[in-house]
Amino acid sequence: MQEIAFFINPKIRNFRKIEIELQHHFIDFDYKFFISEYHGHLLSLPQKAISEGYNCMIAVGGDGTLNEVVNGAINAFNNFGIIDWEKISDIKIGVFPAGSGNDFVRNIYDSKITTLKNLIQNNKSEPIDVGFAKFSDEKGIITERFFMNIADVGIGGEVVINKEKLPDFFSARFNYLASILYVMVTYRKKLVKVKTDTFSYKGKILNFVIANGKYFGNAIGIAPHAEINDGKFSITNIGNVSLLDYFLNIRAAKKCEKISHPQVTYSDANEVYIESVDHRKITIDMDGEFVGFAPIKLICEKNRINFIK
Repeated sequence: MQEIAFFINPKIRNFRKIEIELQHHFIDFDYKFFISEYHGHLLSLPQKAISEGYNCMIAVGGDGTLNEVVNGAINAFNNFGIIDWEKISDIKIGVFPAGSGNDFVRNIYDSKITTLKNLIQNNKSEPIDVGFAKFSDEKGIITERFFMNIADVGIGGEVVINKEKLPDFFSARFNYLASILYVMVTYRKKLVKVKTDTFSYKGKILNFVIANGKYFGNAIGIAPHAEINDGKFSITNIGNVSLLDYFLNIRAAKKCEKISHPQVTYSDANEVYIESVDHRKITIDMDGEFVGFAPIKLICEKNRINFIK
């Protein structure tokens, strides 16, 4: 029997409406709401849910909420650095997209609550990849974290930091676009060195994207070649690209098509290491949130998460 734990960030828009909608559609299911009470609470709530016997976890929010729920579930089976992936695979994880950024779910299913309900009802799930990252957090402390969708080094973290400063009464899409434009004008491209299991690179970057899913930044198809279950990252390296280049190519990205530009390249790798060459701080964006700074090491963990799809 599936016992469903809904993990909800109460800061999402229309929180009460969404809560009522979930109650209405899942009235015949065994479920419980786990409401986040403070920043980072969703990293510990999954362990509580697992201890109470819940085996189906639904993140209600955006990519950041899903990130925290996945990390919380993995941490519940992490014994001094040894992760019991077999037990994690017994837990089904899904998402009801209700956040400001809902990009990962675009790889899986539509945003209708009836779609999610039918998938759960019919016991549908498949193993998918999850990314592992080791980096320095905001305080300079070495930390480890998993991600479902995308991590990027460069402009992405700066955009997120700037976006958080904008008023909430604007739409998420507007705030994201405004932040991109501001950062594109003011950002000084960083010189990095990248080493992977398939190639090496040294040069200036606007953004270096390590993708499990295809989309980021509210439906920008930054990694058209990405597959969520192939055991490797899809990498998009955006080098010395100008603001004009951005506008000329954004349409292709929104269509999830590869960009034809000499400073944009696509590749694949299972392991990636990125560091600054000129010792300037380079921010990291992970599933739509600023998490810290390079250097960063990333590993693609193949088919570790049992995802509802």
